[in-house]
Amino acid sequence: MKVYVVTHKPCSNPLPENYEYFQVNAAKNEVFCPLNDALGSDNISLKNENYCELTAAYWIWKNDKTNNIVGLAHYRRFLTTNRFSSSVKHYITAEKAEKLLTKYDFITTKEYKTVKTIREHFLEEVLRETDLDALRTVISDVCPQYLSSFDEIMSGRKTHLLNMFICTKEKWDEYYSWLFSILDELEKHVDLTGYNSVQRRFYGYLGEFLFAVYLKKNDCRVKCYPVHIVGENKFSTAVRKVLRMIGIKT
Repeated sequence: MKVYVVTHKPCSNPLPENYEYFQVNAAKNEVFCPLNDALGSDNISLKNENYCELTAAYWIWKNDKTNNIVGLAHYRRFLTTNRFSSSVKHYITAEKAEKLLTKYDFITTKEYKTVKTIREHFLEEVLRETDLDALRTVISDVCPQYLSSFDEIMSGRKTHLLNMFICTKEKWDEYYSWLFSILDELEKHVDLTGYNSVQRRFYGYLGEFLFAVYLKKNDCRVKCYPVHIVGENKFSTAVRKVLRMIGIKT
């Protein structure tokens, strides 16, 4: 197993066995990590501004030929069996992943509940309505069998976030082959002119949402775990949860 821990800056926090730091946006910055999204000829490192951690996901899809189980974490966010502990011993181990993946397709984050529908959230925070219309049209053209699941997730209030999960390499390849077939086509129809730095992470946000669409359409078996945020303590986590429940962004 290899869990790629995505980072845009040097990190020294300890990692458990089978976890390794992976630099993103390496094509535009000084390389500080042996593993990075600019390695090899098949990469999309230059798109990191818009694709975020999906440049790492793409690299894993195209370039990891040795690991039978792969995953993605963030330098401050990890799937954990104990969200209130800072110990890396609670991160998902290779042994635990192997056992879980005999029963589940993906090990990922818990579902997040939104105050507004997913569509309303996107329109308020990130996208233009024309972008969402273009996305729906692309799905209708590229994979119409996913359209009903797309509409259901879009009108609902639950989704997985962070593009973080662990699965077999076979499942990883199947999912990202599907995802990038949509995003590659969508690029032809979307103009990001005038978007601010947050909105320009357009494709990274869509990856989070489309993962939920993929899970629903394929009736995927999912094991969910909380996310431990490095540097966050039990009290601040509880406060953030309460604020989110009453609709206050944190």
